[in-house]
Amino acid sequence: ANGGFVVKNGVIVARTNSGTFLAVAAACTHEGTNVNYSSSENKFVCPNHGAQFSSNGSVTKGPANTNLKQYNTSLSGTSLRIFS
Repeated sequence: ANGGFVVKNGVIVARTNSGTFLAVAAACTHEGTNVNYSSSENKFVCPNHGAQFSSNGSVTKGPANTNLKQYNTSLSGTSLRIFS
């Protein structure tokens, strides 16, 4: 659903409110906790210490200081492919 996300195999895949897909490494680069996706702000947020990352995984607020790895997505029919 638009605004939702799922974590699988170390990757968080989010569907934006406009229906596009985002995929980044799920583990916060600060202490490794899985981040969540905030659809209202179109960003990833760590629930532990509040680190924030843009929709492409760039750090926008510490304490994390390293970006999340970004993955490409490709939707073909009902199959979503995630790749480097």
